[in-house]
Amino acid sequence: MKKKILIIFFLFLNTEKLVAEINNSVIITVGNYPITRLDLVKEMKLISLLSNIDININNKKEIKDLAIKTLVKRTIKKSEIERLQVDQYNRKDLERQVSAIASNLGYDKNGFKIFLKNNDLNYDDLIKSFEIDLKWNTAIFKIYKSRISLNTIEIEDRINSELKNMKTEKSILLSEIQVNLSAEGFVYTANKVFEKIKEIGFEDAARKISISNTAKNGGSLGWIQRDKVSKKIIENIKDLKKGEIGKPILLGDTVVFIKKVDEKGGSVDLEVIKKNIVTQEKNKKLEMFSNSHYSDLEKRINVKFL
Repeated sequence: MKKKILIIFFLFLNTEKLVAEINNSVIITVGNYPITRLDLVKEMKLISLLSNIDININNKKEIKDLAIKTLVKRTIKKSEIERLQVDQYNRKDLERQVSAIASNLGYDKNGFKIFLKNNDLNYDDLIKSFEIDLKWNTAIFKIYKSRISLNTIEIEDRINSELKNMKTEKSILLSEIQVNLSAEGFVYTANKVFEKIKEIGFEDAARKISISNTAKNGGSLGWIQRDKVSKKIIENIKDLKKGEIGKPILLGDTVVFIKKVDEKGGSVDLEVIKKNIVTQEKNKKLEMFSNSHYSDLEKRINVKFL
């Protein structure tokens, strides 16, 4: 009886081991590199989670095909970076990539790790896959950097086009105090308001004595585009520095005081624009070389579906 139990037990263990081996059997070879069934399942799950799409009968084949394509491409890249012995990559790019994905899913880095773990995925495996792409970028740059040439006329055209499309109008952060003109006259009213401002500050003075609806916010008018501000006020504040108050303005029976709190915009950094455009053009060239290099590898490396 004991012997029968032992035989059944060993048969069960061997069967379980066989099932595990079948579940994680090699389904594709890329050169000498294997891709297993488990690799495929994990990649499909990752695509589903990052895209926020549940796998169902209607999209399963599409997600499976995308996962296979991704795994094959990554494996081809891996074989090339190992051949070229490339170990370096931009670690800041890796951090940005991880942070962007985590943020898109509503997590910080630690929350993202827990999210992957709860879905039977390994954070370190994901990082390794990102590293392959970043090392590939390093390899492409090293190979083709001497062949990156930019057309200066095209660069200048793009800069000019960028400048035309940019809004250079200033925005101004303004605050106001509005008071009724007293019977003693304009000068008397203005002096009284300035005394109050000197005593308790512009914002508190606005709360106490301003008749405008902005009084409850310390007189703040918020950010206003310069071209939306009346000519009379622009003339009043055009020479003011941040924090200064313009001369009182008489509008009917109301005296208005305008404070220039802050300003932004209105200037264009040509060097920054040029640097960004040059970087974009270089990246386009590198992308072209990357696609060409990968295409050549894809033709040479034997990919077998088992």
